[in-house]
Order: sequence, then C-alpha cells, then structure tokens
Amino acid sequence: MLAASQAGAASPVAEYLKLSTDVNNGYATTTVEEKLSNPTDTVVEDRFNFLIPEEAFISSFSLTIDGKEYTAEVLEREEASRRFDTAASEGRTAGLLETEEQNLFSYALNFEPGQSITVKLTYEQALKKTLGEYELVQFLGSGKSAGNLSVTVNINSENQLTRLEAPDFPAAEVEYLSAKSGQVRYKTDSLPPSELRVVFETENPPLNGNMLFYENGSEGYFMHIFSPDEADLGTSAMDKEIIFVLDKSGSMEGYKIEQVKEVFGKIIEDLPPGDYFNIIFFDSTVQSFSGTLMGANSEEKAGALDFVNKLEANGDTNINEALLTALGMFDPESERVPIIVFLTDGEPTEGVVSPYAIRQNIKDANSAQVSIFSIAFGIDDESNYHFLKAMSLENYGTAEWFSPDANAAEEIGSFYDTISTPLITDMNFSYGGEVSELVNTGEKNLFAGSDAIVLGKYSTGTGSTRADVSASTRVGDRDFSEEFTVVPEAANSFIPRVWAYTTINSLLDRIEVEGENETLVSEITGLALEFGFVTPYTSLFVELPELADPEPDDTVNEEVTEEVMEMSVEKDLALGEEAMPVSSAGQQRPYSSSSYDRNEAYEGGLAEEPVEEEATPGFGAFLALIGLFGVAFCFRKK
Repeated sequence: MLAASQAGAASPVAEYLKLSTDVNNGYATTTVEEKLSNPTDTVVEDRFNFLIPEEAFISSFSLTIDGKEYTAEVLEREEASRRFDTAASEGRTAGLLETEEQNLFSYALNFEPGQSITVKLTYEQALKKTLGEYELVQFLGSGKSAGNLSVTVNINSENQLTRLEAPDFPAAEVEYLSAKSGQVRYKTDSLPPSELRVVFETENPPLNGNMLFYENGSEGYFMHIFSPDEADLGTSAMDKEIIFVLDKSGSMEGYKIEQVKEVFGKIIEDLPPGDYFNIIFFDSTVQSFSGTLMGANSEEKAGALDFVNKLEANGDTNINEALLTALGMFDPESERVPIIVFLTDGEPTEGVVSPYAIRQNIKDANSAQVSIFSIAFGIDDESNYHFLKAMSLENYGTAEWFSPDANAAEEIGSFYDTISTPLITDMNFSYGGEVSELVNTGEKNLFAGSDAIVLGKYSTGTGSTRADVSASTRVGDRDFSEEFTVVPEAANSFIPRVWAYTTINSLLDRIEVEGENETLVSEITGLALEFGFVTPYTSLFVELPELADPEPDDTVNEEVTEEVMEMSVEKDLALGEEAMPVSSAGQQRPYSSSSYDRNEAYEGGLAEEPVEEEATPGFGAFLALIGLFGVAFCFRKK
C-alpha cells in the first residue's frame, strides 16, 4: 500500500500503519492511517506513495499535525486548481490531488526534529463477483519498514458467508463472527513484499434476488442483487457461438505470439461439445481457420489447434477487416449466445485506421448483438486502450489490459473463464412503484458465478415494490418476479454511496463511448461533490495555516514557483513501471505518454539537503512538491 523513497540523509520512521476495510454486500470502504515521525535532531523530508485499486475512488484525505487534523475538501477540479495555484503563489501551505485513471496517490512531507504527522486516506470500490467469489486486494509492498502494521477486513453480507480466507497469508487470522459476517486480521512489525488478498464467498440470493432498502430523510435508495446459479435455474449454461480474433502482426513476434498460442490452445481444447467456434488471425490481411462457425467436436478442435500452432507473426494491423469478417459469421436468428474475444497489442495500421470509423463500422455490422470482449495485450498508448474499451462497451462487452509477462497466459485464461459460461442473456429489469434513477452494474448477459446489481431511488413511504426480470435461458424465455416489502435498515446506509459510485462509473463509460459533453460532465461533477469522490472532474484540496516568521528566502521561493509552474504546464507525471495502475485482472495498465521519470519530477520541488529554518512548530518544516510552500499531492493529467 505504501512506499517511500528517501530524499535526504535521514528519513522519517513509520510508527504504525493501519488498514481497515468494511465490506457490505460487495462494497468496500478502506481507510489507511499511518503515523510518521522524525526521531532525529534535524529536519528530514520524504516522499510516500499509496497504491490503490484502479477501480477505486478516493473519498477522504487528512493530515494530523501537532494534534490538529486538517481534512481535504472535494471541490470541482477547476476550483481546486485555482485555489491551489493561489495558495502556492502567495506562499501558503496547500495541497491538491487530481486523478484520472491512475491509482498511485503520492505526497511528500518535511518533518521538524521530533515531529510526528498522521496521514489518513479513505477509498471506496465495488468488488466484482467472479466465478462465485469476491476478492479484495490490499497493497502492502513498501520501500521501508513499519514499526507496527495491522490490517482488519470486516465482511458483512445479506446472504450467508460460506468461505473466507487470506490464501497467501497463513499468519492472517480468519474468524466467522456470525452466519453473515466475518473478519480477517493480520499484524506484523514489517511490511511484506506482496499484497494481501482476501477471498470470500456467500450463498446465492433467492432465485428472484434480494432487495435492500435505506432511507435518508426524504430520499429512499434500494439495491437489488440478482445472481441465480444453475441449480436455481434448473438448467445448465447456454451454448455459445464464439470467435477468437487474434492479432499476429509483426509486433506480436516472439514471446507474445507464443503466449497467445499457449492460452488459446488450452481454451480451444476445453470448448464444450454444444458450442460453435472459429479462429481468425489477422495482420495486414485476415486468415480464418474456417469460412463458417464449426461445432466444437474433437476433429474440428484438433484442426484448429494445428492452425494456431503453425502461424507466425508479421505484417501490419487490420483491425477493421478482422472484426467485420468475424461479425459476418454470426446468424442473428441463432439461439446460442454470440461472443467475440478480440486480442491485439497495437493500433490499427492497415485498411481503415481511424478508431472512430472502425467503431462505427463494427456497431453498424453487429446485427446479431455480439458481445465483444477486448484484450489489450501490453498496449503502451493509452488512447488505443480507450478505443478498445469504447468499442467493447458499445458492443455489449468489456475490455481488459494484460501485460505480456510470465503470467499472461494464466491471467488471460482466468479472464476468459469469467465469460465462458453464459447462464442468462437479454436481461431486462423493471420495477413497480415510484422508482427512479436506475443504474445496473451488469451487462445483458449473466455468466456463471457473477451477479447483476441494480440500484435506484424510491419515494419514502412506499410499502412495497415489485421487481421484474425478463431474460432468456437455455430452456427459453423466463420471468423472475417478486413483490418486496420495503423495510429500510440503518445497516444499509452504504447503499446511497454504492448508487453514486455505480452511477459515476456508468457515466464515465458513456464518456468513453460518446466523448465528453457538458451534460455528462455536469452529472459526474454534481454526484462527486455531493458524495465526496475524487474523479477526473473533482479534486481534493487542503490548506494549512501560513508559515510564521522568519520569512522564507524570496529567491528560493521564486525558483520553487517556477518549478511548480513547469509541472503544472506539463500536466503529467510518469510514475514508473513498478507503480503502474493495476487493472481489475491484476495487470498493469498504461498511462498517457510522458517523457520523464517520477523521481526526476520531484527534483527541485524537494530540497536536496535538510532545511533548518525556524518556524511555527508543526508547520515551518512541513514541505512537499512545492518546496517551501507546503504539501502537494498533485498529479495534473489531461
């Protein structure tokens, strides 16, 4: 979770690091608290990094100095930036956090002799249920030791808790507190080199789902959890039609193409007999194993494996033709579930190369409503990943980023497992009574071991609400309907935040597809300000009392100000490979391009030698990226 890099001859001591997480029906709120102290008789300075999950939103940050806590405000991004620049130019102590798609929260501090500073950070995320289990990851790796590390994870569920463990940490204590709650505790006197994973499973909700309610004044919120399994449905998973569209252009040569052969060879071997499949490799041109979809029998699978193993990487990247070829093989009247698994490591360079034109062509050709799941295989350019994500989102799928490292085949295989067994398709949710502002975490398909969660608002005073889910299963169309009595409970106070979190993510996905517009940005900003989330359009800002006499050296301030302005104009910070964002699949994600190193970006903003000026206790030596002006946890990215 926390890493520090030393900036001077000495560095602060971490007296303790506490991580506390509360998980309510899959929604996790984590608070990180660390107390840092300077045991020396000189001023020391240090930099610190918190790694948080990519899908998490920071919701709180504070610093406690000399017994007084200073809590950051969530402000509209432009307002926070304006106040930060004003404070910096006037020599006042201030800090700013701006974030877009990055999960490294960094700050820098100076400590007076004997001084202690407590840092507290809170972030929130919705855990995804995959293959029947939830996984919470706590990043613990650090560049320094902690005198006392403690981790507490509390799990609470509406349904019975059937499994709870920390599989890679045998020293962690696991306790079942009740039928529906449990706790994991871990303590040590040093930071381990790996993350702590907590895995848990719960019983499935009833066939028609659970509905939870919460009322806050005149506003009512509900959460409908829908997650039937094969036993509930009385049938097995649906047959699918699946085409693997795989990049074999020149950039895939070597280790990448070998990994592709390994993972997709295994996937083809495991295809069940009721499925139909095909394989398309593409570079400048398109090569299909067959002109049509084939039954997944032993003979066809053996031929497909031979086709895969003989191919070599070369040529350019004709994404448009490859996907259009695949879409042309699906029959809109088929009762099997249509899926494309699309893998590429680069941008389109042959044929139609405009991402917008390709997206439109694919959307127009997708009359069979094929779900396109994209695998960005080591793509370095963030804009290319956004292209794949947008294309998948507007074609009933998702996109994931994977690193071509030693575990790539295993990671891609695990991702495929989550989409390989469709139980229900064409889901549609509707609710009786006065409900509004619905948001759904799921797609149109429900895969084995996953769930769909619908959140919304209702009018307080409502006695009951009817939930209707229409869908298709292996045995035909079905309706899942139930009248739920509205019983608001204080234990469900997390639901409004889940609703806001999910709504913001849904709006951000719309921006991926539609592009930024005033309406979407305004909705995201309004919700983020109301619920206190840091998003691409909101920032955290904190301001501390002004430094006391003696006045800082004007020459030094001018130099520091110039450095800050250069950072502001650059509006980027390359964070280094060891701290790249982690995707939901556990893989590192690309940042937007930048030409300089994280440590280099700090140079100039932090003094190379300890500063020993006198000042008001607790503030005179409280410095950061903006040197003598104070703390800055600022990443300015477009």
